[in-house]
Amino acid sequence: MGERKVLNRYFPPDFDPLLVPKRKYDPYKQVEVRMMIPFSLQCIKCGEYMYRGKKFNSRKEDVIGDDYLGIKKYRFYIKCCVCNNEIAFKTDPKNQDYVCESGATRNFESWRQQDEAEEKFEGERKEAAEANAMSALESKTLDSKIEMDILDALDEIKAYNERHERVDRAELGSAQKPADAMSAKERDEMAAFKRAQAARAVDAKPPPLQGSSSDEAVSAPPPTLAAPEPARPPSPPAPVVLKRRLADAPPPVEKKPKVGGLVAYSSSSSSSEGEGAS
Repeated sequence: MGERKVLNRYFPPDFDPLLVPKRKYDPYKQVEVRMMIPFSLQCIKCGEYMYRGKKFNSRKEDVIGDDYLGIKKYRFYIKCCVCNNEIAFKTDPKNQDYVCESGATRNFESWRQQDEAEEKFEGERKEAAEANAMSALESKTLDSKIEMDILDALDEIKAYNERHERVDRAELGSAQKPADAMSAKERDEMAAFKRAQAARAVDAKPPPLQGSSSDEAVSAPPPTLAAPEPARPPSPPAPVVLKRRLADAPPPVEKKPKVGGLVAYSSSSSSSEGEGAS
């Protein structure tokens, strides 16, 4: 099995390629192709609907004597999946579409109707422009106006994008711009806003009481009293530690005040003996 997968073939030394017979091109040759139908259609024999994208084993051939600007056209043959009726359609390079020739009818598609209406309108407009010079001038004026509107819209979009590109992200968090960075228009708007705020504040003041001057009417705000501090809870008493004295332990040593840098110590027993001697 390995000899049929080799990359090199053996050519004898007396091989002459001119003696090899050339294959003749058959323009009517059909090629088996597995494909999906490019549009929805209905069989005219049994009424079966076949939708776009359904796979078929088709036969492909060249359309002899029919091309568009040197582009070949191809014809495909498929069979209905119910009644085995043969259906034929070919390519349409001019409209970038397909044309159903026999065996079925193409289903209604709204976008095709719209395209046909637009093409018909453009054709009638060109014919009217060629027949009448005034209509040709009007159509040119209308086209130029539409083009100018499109250019203006593009300029607005470019200006909007440039404004957003010039925005400094560090200044977005600041509440107010510095006075030097503000333009004259912005300064005027800010001054008008401040004047409006001042007028609104004056209007919001209550009227003075009758029989009192304006100085007496405006009284000072009441003094604010500090909130009293909350009372702290009493601290718990220190725990009393009772030490148990052993019977054979020496008496505690009493510490006396310093006298000339020396500290004298005496025990309770010595003091009691001294008192008894005296």
